[in-house]
Amino acid sequence: MRRVLATDHGRETYRKRQKSIEPVFGHTKHNRKFTSFHRRARLAVRTEWRLSIMSHNLTKLHRNQTATVRA
Repeated sequence: MRRVLATDHGRETYRKRQKSIEPVFGHTKHNRKFTSFHRRARLAVRTEWRLSIMSHNLTKLHRNQTATVRA
């Protein structure tokens, strides 16, 4: 990883990650208070995570659609 980040392309790619991926995890942990899973099995955890992210995406979709209708 250090070797990849040492290149210009690696630094540029990592910088883009901060804007696109990291806020989703921060929003999920802080605003939705999703700090730990309630299930134990791998399949159950995966399902719980997908449900959480699905609700995040549906909220974004709803917000976008209501903003479009008002404009």
